[in-house]
Amino acid sequence: MAVSDDLPPPCVNDHVKRRSRKRRTIKKKQLEELISTAVRAAHVARDKGFYIVSPEAIQCVEILRHMRSLPLNARLITKTDGLRILLFLSKNGNPKIRSESKAVIDHWKGILQKKVH
Repeated sequence: MAVSDDLPPPCVNDHVKRRSRKRRTIKKKQLEELISTAVRAAHVARDKGFYIVSPEAIQCVEILRHMRSLPLNARLITKTDGLRILLFLSKNGNPKIRSESKAVIDHWKGILQKKVH
């Protein structure tokens, strides 16, 4: 039997998959790895000298900036104990590391306060 010309074309699923607009939070292990990498870089930067702009100090500051931009929830912050480690970094001798870690602490405290209210 021949295919008739008056039939509609076959159904084809050519739709494009769209990303959901929901921002996903990162996993606990990923956040812990970021924190440990930042601490290691801060230790190496400390050993090189506080006021020397070392690649490790720059790496630590970049990681801290990235951590501030992450979509985190209060549960993840408390689970990783990252706030305690950031408090340690906020007392670092390098002024860039110190100021950036304080900015992350302020941001995370805001997230934790939103959970309470």
